[in-house]
Amino acid sequence: MKEYPLVRTMMKKNNKYRNNSNNNNNSFIYSLNYKFDSHSPAGKICGTALELIKKYNDLAKEAHGNNNYVEAEVFRQYAEHYRKIVTEINEKKNQRQAVERKENAEEVSAEVQVQECVSEENVTAPAEAVVEEALSAPKKEFTVIEISSAEKASAEEKASKPRGRRPKKAVAE
Repeated sequence: MKEYPLVRTMMKKNNKYRNNSNNNNNSFIYSLNYKFDSHSPAGKICGTALELIKKYNDLAKEAHGNNNYVEAEVFRQYAEHYRKIVTEINEKKNQRQAVERKENAEEVSAEVQVQECVSEENVTAPAEAVVEEALSAPKKEFTVIEISSAEKASAEEKASKPRGRRPKKAVAE
């Protein structure tokens, strides 16, 4: 085996590009908006998986109407292929949503537990401590100032005067 190290490395390199059935990690996830290019006996058809299903079903009906049953079956198989893709997309979407719901439920339950702990600590605080805090708060002092009648009259005059409006500026066009 030491005689052919170059062949072994080439085989490893080629294996990297082979589609092994053991490698089912499905690194690329399609969405319902993904545009497919489909090559069939009818020619190249482009569109989303749902659009392709509709087109191939229409082509199958047309072929069946022309008594070409073999071609009709071929188009039904193409439609079935894209139906499987749509089903797979929906299943993965539902799985992701289920995982997200489970994670959100766990986060909410953790927040509720934290809030319960905080509320239990507040309930256990003695009422006397709360009263003492209220009594120890600094008291505010107020002073009363008398306003003379002359000051009142001047304040009323200012309030009764109508406010003038500024003239509008001309806008140059």
